[in-house]
Amino acid sequence: MKKYLLLAVVTAFFVCFYACTHKAGLVVTINKNDTTGSGNNNNNNNNGKDTTKEVFDTSVCFQRDVLPIFTGSCAISGCHDAITKKKGYDLSSYNGIISKGLVKGNSAGSKVYTVCVKGSMPQYPTPKLDSTQLSLIKRWIDKGAPNDTNCAVNCDTTKFTYSKAIVPILKSYCLSCHATAPASSSGGGIVLDNYNAVIIQVNNGKLMGDLQHQTGFHAMPLGGNQLSDCKITQFKKWIAIGALNN
Repeated sequence: MKKYLLLAVVTAFFVCFYACTHKAGLVVTINKNDTTGSGNNNNNNNNGKDTTKEVFDTSVCFQRDVLPIFTGSCAISGCHDAITKKKGYDLSSYNGIISKGLVKGNSAGSKVYTVCVKGSMPQYPTPKLDSTQLSLIKRWIDKGAPNDTNCAVNCDTTKFTYSKAIVPILKSYCLSCHATAPASSSGGGIVLDNYNAVIIQVNNGKLMGDLQHQTGFHAMPLGGNQLSDCKITQFKKWIAIGALNN
């Protein structure tokens, strides 16, 4: 009888443990001294010390995600470009960005980030950074502000709707000059911050002519490299299906 009772208790314990573990989900940690693998028999001896380390979010890449925000919204002629360096800030390159107002690993202590959160930068008429842009800068600084250059391609040519593909590209590369407010002074009167205005540039051929750096057009983004082939393809596919407001 005692034997059956003991078996029932043990069985119940493992059932509860299994259920609770799966209900709560998994917490993954990385062992600093993890030498598991072939040939070591998993005999790690950490003397009771905590050998786990925090896993930082590495999905943000400087050259791909962060630099375009600074160059598109901050490193504008007369502001924080490499020539003007207003108040000593050059936000046109990695070395310039980390040289002042940035504390690696500490976004809360980095002025280049906190002034954007407060909304005091960028200054009118340049549009304020949105929550997505602020999140990218914060995550990049908090993981140590590395100079990531070999960024994975973060573009999918099968996705080419106006809201999910076109708007984010325009926001990152064009609106510092072509939002409604700055367009008259720095954007040649061309507005790209709303669908109806974008369609005008689609229909007159200027949008693709500029983006593809065609002869007789103004190479855009101004002073920057041509958009990647993937992004150009997204524009082409969107226009090919009628440039829908989708």
